[in-house]
Amino acid sequence: MQEAGHADVVIVGSGAAGLMAAVEAADAGARVLVLESEPKTGGSTRLSGAYVALCETALQPASREEFLADLIESHHFDCREPLSKLYADEAASTWRRLEDLGVHFIRTFQFAHMSKPWAHELSGEHMGGGAEIVTALEASARKKGVEIATSTRATRLITERGRVTGVVAQSGNRQVQYSAGSVLLASGGFTRNADLIRNFGRPGADAILPMTGEGSRGDGLIMGMGVGAGLDYMTAGIAPTAPADPETGNGVMVIYAGAIAVNRDGRRFCRESDLYIDTCWAALAQPQSDFLQIYDRRMRENYAATMMGKVLTGFREIGVGTLAELGTEIGRRGFNAEATLATVAKYNAAVKAGHDDEFSRTNLVGASGDLLPIEEPPFYAVHCRAGTTHFNGGLTVDTDMAVLDVFGDPIPGLFAAGETTGGFHGAGYMSGTFVGMALIFGRVAGRNAAAARRA
Repeated sequence: MQEAGHADVVIVGSGAAGLMAAVEAADAGARVLVLESEPKTGGSTRLSGAYVALCETALQPASREEFLADLIESHHFDCREPLSKLYADEAASTWRRLEDLGVHFIRTFQFAHMSKPWAHELSGEHMGGGAEIVTALEASARKKGVEIATSTRATRLITERGRVTGVVAQSGNRQVQYSAGSVLLASGGFTRNADLIRNFGRPGADAILPMTGEGSRGDGLIMGMGVGAGLDYMTAGIAPTAPADPETGNGVMVIYAGAIAVNRDGRRFCRESDLYIDTCWAALAQPQSDFLQIYDRRMRENYAATMMGKVLTGFREIGVGTLAELGTEIGRRGFNAEATLATVAKYNAAVKAGHDDEFSRTNLVGASGDLLPIEEPPFYAVHCRAGTTHFNGGLTVDTDMAVLDVFGDPIPGLFAAGETTGGFHGAGYMSGTFVGMALIFGRVAGRNAAAARRA
């Protein structure tokens, strides 16, 4: 094995968590090396719309106490509450830090499980939200002297007398070794690891389509397990998060612009404005786990103007001039055309009457946006299945982002942040907290990993 070098802090992964940690560790005076398994940095963050749920900011001044109450409720009162409190306490300073780094939010949204519009949105004028965040963080990290090695996949942790002291990695056809004062795992989740999903997921989880970076293989999770790390909320965390087109694998969220979701029998099966996790679990229970999102011209245009519409693109649409033609096209694909057209007519009548008797939908998303009837040609449908942008389960960590072993004790020299960790979301999820916790906990982990290298 070839010795490749030494750093005060070696970070595995270059998504929002890894890059945010790198910036913080470098600011604390550490020499930082980031290992990225893929040729390009950014991980799953680069593919996301990157709404970030925050409180006590210029755009959302409401208090951390109010925000924390929503967080705990969104996690179904089943999570590691100290991590939720840490998130709320660090939210405002993370907002200011991102502003200093050139990441500027322009407005807020109120999604499901929010009593106020906590979700902060970027402009998306030049690139998608997640891409904007990781681009700014990478530029800052490099300016601070952080070294980033791409196409270098970490595979094992090195330990000496119970302390993590380095990483073994594969770089091309070479196996290399990096020694470190501390190691920080931020390699993302395991949405692309069928073995982990089979072992930890509930029945049907293997039908969830991954919408994540190619590096989401669970490398950090496996390395942590290899040195005795504990696990948090693994089975509860394996859940769908967003509809996806099974042909392209691209996310589809036109339901948040007014589309309705219809199963193969031509019936609605959920309240489309609810959290997309709930929509997707309902979809997994439908015939063949399939459904359509059906919408019109106005909804399509409105969706294209949102951050989700700028990031979740490239899916295969059926587009026709009349609803009758739409029925013909979806009938060819095995959906009940007659029942679907009847469902559209019933929904349109409900919107105009001001009351959805079937599912009590009152808004486009959460408590935001006025409903529209599906009546402006052209008309569209997209074939969907339940997909995921992340899983919630992972390594057990404390509020210093130190990784804990199976007995609840910190593993010296080992930290984690982002999707590699478990416990924060527990059994539920609030929109905007996944990239949010990568950034917030990445800051905490970076600071503490830098301090630990001197211990």
